[in-house]
Amino acid sequence: MKKYEIRYGAVGGQGIITAGALLVDIAVEMENKFAIESPTYTAAVRGGPTKVDVIIADEKIDFPHATAIDFFLCTDQRPYDIYKQSLKDDAIVVVDSHLVRELGDTRHWKVYQVPIINETKVGAGNVVLTSVVSLAVTQKLTNIITYEHMLAHIKHWAPKGTVDMNIKAIEVGMNLIK
Repeated sequence: MKKYEIRYGAVGGQGIITAGALLVDIAVEMENKFAIESPTYTAAVRGGPTKVDVIIADEKIDFPHATAIDFFLCTDQRPYDIYKQSLKDDAIVVVDSHLVRELGDTRHWKVYQVPIINETKVGAGNVVLTSVVSLAVTQKLTNIITYEHMLAHIKHWAPKGTVDMNIKAIEVGMNLIK
């Protein structure tokens, strides 16, 4: 890996910015890689299209904006429509199967349609855990960080009394991808 670009898209309030921050923390603190995040909020933070781009590299990152996305995870139609530009021809694309229904031409991407939000609510018990579910999906499909480092970081990061819930969210994310 020289450089890997990840984009998370959602509506404000789904926790996707947190997923980007967690990924950067793990990459830098535990994987000894270079990483940067560039979040984008719209005027309507709650409910408006939101994205965060994460770049992870073996060397210093000169340009902090993603230009050739390797992995895109999106949990809502509007952000999908807005932020799907800049995807590489061989990109991995993960969309919420209930909330992103119009994909357009996807023949150059490897697409996974999974019920991210619903499974987060049902399987993990709280939609707030979408960030951790998304992180686990990213880890499983890209191996950009190790499972062990992700688990250790989440155990350390999770607020007191929520560690078990967050570990369950990792399991939900891992099980979403068959």
